[in-house]
Amino acid sequence: MRKFFQSSGLCLSAVLLAAGCKVTEPTPFSPQLLQQSERSHSSEVVTQNMRPLPTTLESPFPGRDGKSPSSQPTTGPSTIPAQTRRMTLQEIVHRAVANNYDVRVAGYNTAIDETRVVEAEAAFDPVFFANGQHERRDNVVPGTVYAPPGSSTPVFTNVDQASITSAAAGIRQNLTSGGQIQVQYQTAYNHLNPPRYSINNYWENNLVLELTQPLLRDFGSTVNKARITVSRQNQRISLLDFRLALVKNIAEIEQTYWQLSAAERDVRIQEELLKRTEDTAIILDKRRRQDVTRLQVSQADAAVQSRRAALVRAKARIRDLSDQLKQLMNDADFPITSALVILPADAPAESPIHFDLQDQIETAMENRAELGQQQLRVDTASVVVQVAKNNLLPQLNLVGSVGAQGLGGNFDNAVDVQSDFDHIGYRIGLQLEIPIGNRAARAAYRRSWLQRQQAIDTYASLVSKVALEVKQAQREVQTSWDEMVATRQARFAQADALLALQQREDNGEALTPTFVQLKLDTQANLANAQRAESTALTNYNLSIVNLERTKGTLLRYNNILMDEATPQYATRQVER
Repeated sequence: MRKFFQSSGLCLSAVLLAAGCKVTEPTPFSPQLLQQSERSHSSEVVTQNMRPLPTTLESPFPGRDGKSPSSQPTTGPSTIPAQTRRMTLQEIVHRAVANNYDVRVAGYNTAIDETRVVEAEAAFDPVFFANGQHERRDNVVPGTVYAPPGSSTPVFTNVDQASITSAAAGIRQNLTSGGQIQVQYQTAYNHLNPPRYSINNYWENNLVLELTQPLLRDFGSTVNKARITVSRQNQRISLLDFRLALVKNIAEIEQTYWQLSAAERDVRIQEELLKRTEDTAIILDKRRRQDVTRLQVSQADAAVQSRRAALVRAKARIRDLSDQLKQLMNDADFPITSALVILPADAPAESPIHFDLQDQIETAMENRAELGQQQLRVDTASVVVQVAKNNLLPQLNLVGSVGAQGLGGNFDNAVDVQSDFDHIGYRIGLQLEIPIGNRAARAAYRRSWLQRQQAIDTYASLVSKVALEVKQAQREVQTSWDEMVATRQARFAQADALLALQQREDNGEALTPTFVQLKLDTQANLANAQRAESTALTNYNLSIVNLERTKGTLLRYNNILMDEATPQYATRQVER
């Protein structure tokens, strides 16, 4: 038995060493390191000097300032080929999933809540405890009593002196049933003066097993593991928050991508419009002294300058949307401050797609993360109701202990006596506690019931909201398609109108101010019709993306799978 207790001491020492294990220190925060990439690439962008505002008319036509007309736009090229890169939507989404900071932040929240689950489960881990103390007792006890001469105060002559050194160690654990079990080994060395029963020094050892178990309130694993259940539900909610952050990021990428595609088309449309206007202005300038007056030339000149200004804005929008895509990717290979311009490599969809409303609604009810989150909140509220209902019961605890004692003149003798287990004692009892009125528990139960009903009504509200979003999203798909059909017909009509005017001009019609203005307006109308068609095409593609988002299937639509086992790195891209 002595070897048993010695080996037990070694085990307890190992527990202490494990409890004091080294904690990994966090990586130092370095703002300069995080800023280094953007700082270093900002030198790639060359800022153009701003020319002063003109104070007089600067026309490229002869007879005004001596300059020759030019068909080249003064706005410069849209992009420099060496500083552009065409990227597919899939590649951009892949990089954003791996690098976007907003997605990373949401992933950390999921991992943080996972640690809270472990923390809640750790409440039922065994706990090692140990204590030691030394006591010196010097008391006067009743004995021979006498009164000193001249004093009426009695004096007690007997003295009880003791020196007690004790130590205890054990393991305690909370049970999922609500109780607590503890095993403790205690030893004490006693030095008595005067000796008792002819014993001056002795050792006393006790091995005690104690149990406390609630029988009414706080009884059962459902109640006692409620914190674990709630923590797991919160972790699942955080995982769905991560999914929503990822969906939001992808939706913004798709929106920006198709807007960039539209911006590139707008630049081409504006360049074509400017080219037509400049060609018209050149023809008018050449016929200045034949059948064209200063008025017609000024009309064309004004149109050229205003359309150059629009082209400047259109080209700037390409760079703005390119930088926005780089920000959404957060990829180190594409710093925001670099001169590289991202251009779309995918063409927008131009094929009709049919969606069945009932199928879309059923898909949304099964896949929308918001519905899943609220359902988890309802489940959490139900657990809280069960706990609150249990707290209405009285507190009735079963308490008991059993122990084996050993006594000896030295430690070895005490251990030998104890190992025979001849001196075993026990105690058992009940503890009852009933709050008079029990108002606090009743109020908590009603509050938990109301909160559960509130969560259920919120879920019902979300169901109707999801149905509305899906129905409107599907209608937008159809509307955008019909709009695209109509705008394409309008473009055909405007192109035919411009062709008719050109034929009239080729047949020798006089270039009167009215005819010139009509031609310039028709050129602008054709460009507006082209832009309207481009906008409708963009809206059609965005409406498809929005429908997938409202159904909760945008990740699947982009071939992205979530690995719920590793929430911090919870995505992986699958080849199309």
